[in-house]
Amino acid sequence: MAGLSAATVCLSAKIAVYIQDKPINFGGQDYKLNMWHTICSTWDSASGLVQLWFDGNPSIKKFSGGSNITNPIVILGQEQDTYGGGFDAGQSFMGMISDVHMWDYILSSCEIKRYVDDLNFTPGNVLNWAALEFNTTGRVLIEKNDVTCH
Repeated sequence: MAGLSAATVCLSAKIAVYIQDKPINFGGQDYKLNMWHTICSTWDSASGLVQLWFDGNPSIKKFSGGSNITNPIVILGQEQDTYGGGFDAGQSFMGMISDVHMWDYILSSCEIKRYVDDLNFTPGNVLNWAALEFNTTGRVLIEKNDVTCH
């Protein structure tokens, strides 16, 4: 599956993109707590190239190794110790997540810019936040983001 956007997590000031349980670290991001940030990661399964876009700014590309993904499971807000399970409450995400999309191809820099600028963009064809069906476990607050500020 060429061009699947990969899982991204933020650890302190270091952001890691995980490709099949292997972290690809991207340091030096201007990550400020208690502020909204846009994080996009791309991964080309054929070449193994990984890139992070933080608040619309691209990182250098790093090599992770190419591979195909079979039977994907998407888990948000929780690190898994085994495929699809082995969850530890101490490794839960604490914060806010919004507008998660995933595509089965690499987005162009123009498409990423349109997303960051909150302009018209193509919703994810693998995962589309607006059409997402999900389950929550534990204390999770779900809020509608239908307020428009002028």
